[in-house]
Amino acid sequence: MLPTIQNVSPPTSPRGSMKRGLLGDANQDPMAKHARLSNPEFLAAFRAFDPANTGFMDISGLNSALQAVKVSVEAGTQHCLQNRPFQASTCCFLLARFGTGGRLTAYQWCELLDYLQNLKSIFMQVDADHSGAIEFAELHRAFQVSGVHIDPAVVVEVGKSYDGNGDGGLEFDEFVQMRLEWDYYVNAWDQSTQGGATIAPQQLLDVLEKIKLSVEPLGALLGSQEGVPLATARGIVYASQFGQHKPFHINTCERLIVRFGQGCPFLNFGQFCSMMVFLKEMKAAFSSVDSNGSGGLNMAELCNVFTRAGLNLPDQLIMQIGQSFDSDNSGEIEFDEFIQIAAEWQEMLGLQGRFVGSQGAATLNVEELQQLLGSVRVFYQVINGAVQSLRAFSLNTCRWLIAKFGTCQVGDRFARGVSYPEFLSLVQYLKECYEVFLRFDVDRSASVNLSELCALLAACSLSLSPEAVDNIRLSYDKDQSGTLEFDEFVEMLLEVQLYDQCFTAREQHPSILSPLNTANPILGQQLSATQGPGLVTLDRSAFFAMVYALPRSS
Repeated sequence: MLPTIQNVSPPTSPRGSMKRGLLGDANQDPMAKHARLSNPEFLAAFRAFDPANTGFMDISGLNSALQAVKVSVEAGTQHCLQNRPFQASTCCFLLARFGTGGRLTAYQWCELLDYLQNLKSIFMQVDADHSGAIEFAELHRAFQVSGVHIDPAVVVEVGKSYDGNGDGGLEFDEFVQMRLEWDYYVNAWDQSTQGGATIAPQQLLDVLEKIKLSVEPLGALLGSQEGVPLATARGIVYASQFGQHKPFHINTCERLIVRFGQGCPFLNFGQFCSMMVFLKEMKAAFSSVDSNGSGGLNMAELCNVFTRAGLNLPDQLIMQIGQSFDSDNSGEIEFDEFIQIAAEWQEMLGLQGRFVGSQGAATLNVEELQQLLGSVRVFYQVINGAVQSLRAFSLNTCRWLIAKFGTCQVGDRFARGVSYPEFLSLVQYLKECYEVFLRFDVDRSASVNLSELCALLAACSLSLSPEAVDNIRLSYDKDQSGTLEFDEFVEMLLEVQLYDQCFTAREQHPSILSPLNTANPILGQQLSATQGPGLVTLDRSAFFAMVYALPRSS
C-alpha cells in the first residue's frame, strides 16, 4: 500500500470568523454603524471634493480626498516629508469596493471613510515604532497576534507584493490595498468554512471561485482606468481575467493542498494565506508572458516562464512537462494547468542546492537519490480523501534510474550519479510512469495485480499470455506480496523498455550482432539468409514471452 502521510479528520471545533486583529472590521452593529456614517465631517468632506455639486465623487476627486487622509496618518513621521501621492491602484480598489459605475455617492463615500478610519486605527497600532510605515517584521508580528501563523519569509513576500516604492515597508495607502485584497480572501474563507478551522479540496474550489467572482468588479475597473500600472492587474485573480470565466479544476485544488498542506488533506488559514501569495505571484508571472491576454501559453512562452523562475531546463523537457499537463489537448497551457505545473515544479527549484558540492556542481549517488526521492512531494496524490506518498524506492531501482539518466564517466561501465538537470528529467519520467500506473491501478490499492498488469502491458503493445505476465510479476515482486508496488513497477518498466529498445534496434538493423542474429558467432555457424532449419522468427510479444519464460526469483 502507498504510505498515507496523514489521514485524520479536520478539526471540527468552530473558530469563528478570521476577521480579527490585523484583518478585523469595525463594529458592524447597525446602530453603531449608523452613528458613524452620520458624522457631519464625512459629508462636509464629500462636498469639498464635489465642487460642482453633482452628488457624486469621481476617481479624480477621490484621489485628492485620499491624499488628505494619507497626510493625516503620516503627520509627525518621517514619511510626511516625502509627500508621495496616494496610489492610483489603491483608489481603484476602493472605488470598486464601495462605488458604482466608477463613482461614489455621498453614502458610499461615508462607508469608504468609515472603512479607512478602522484601517487607520489598525495601521497605527501595527506601526509600533511610529515611523509612518509598517515594516515587514511588524507585519509578521501583527499576523501572529491575529492568530494567523505564516512563515516570516512568506510575510516578506506579502509585504513586497504591496510595497509599491520598494522601500521595505507599507505606507498607509499600500497597507489599505493589502487589506482590501485580503478582505476578499477572508470573506470567501469565512463563507465556505462556516467557522471551521480548515478546508478540503472541494471547499477550496468553492473559495477560489468566490474570490474570483468578488474581485471581478475590481478587475474590470483596473482594466478601464488610465494611469494605473498594468502590473497591478497582473497579480489579481478574478473571474474574467482572460476574457471568459473558466473555473479552477478540482485537480488544481488537490495539487495546491499537496503543495501547502504539509502532508494533510486540507489547509488551515495560515497555509491558505501562503497559497494565496503563491497564486498572486503565479498570476503575475503568467500574465507577464501571456502578452496578448489569451489565457494560454504556447510552448515557447512556457519555456520563458521556466527561465524567469530560475528553472533552466532543456526545451524538450519543458515541452514534455507541458504536454503532460495539457489536459484538454489544446496545445497551450491555460492558467489552471499552469498553476498545477508551478505547484509541483517550484519544489524542484528548491532542491537545486542539493546538487552543489565544494567543487561546484555535483551529482547524487544511489543512496542520496534514494533519500531525495523519498522526500519530494511531486509524487504525492490525494486519493480517497487522504494525501498519499510513495514508499521508498529500492537501491536497485535507483541504480536503474541512474543508469538511464546519468552520464557515464571515463573509466566507468555505467553512470554512478545524476546531475541536477538529469534529476529533473528523471522526476518527469517517474511522474509519467506514475500516471500510467494509476491509470491501471483500478482498485486504487497502490499496486497492480496480475489482471491489471496484463492490461497495462497490452496497452504497451505487449499482448502476452497470463503465464508470461505472471512470470514478469514474480521476477520483480521482491516483497512477495502477489502484486507490484510502484517502485517494483518502475524497475520492471526500466528493464522491459531496455529489452524493447534492443528488439527495435534488431528490427531496424538486422546486421547488428545479437544472440538471435544468424550471423552471430555465438551460434557457431552461418545460417542461410533464407528460412532454414533452426531459424526462429519472433515477434515482439513472443520475444518477451521467451525472455520471461521463467521468473527471475522465486
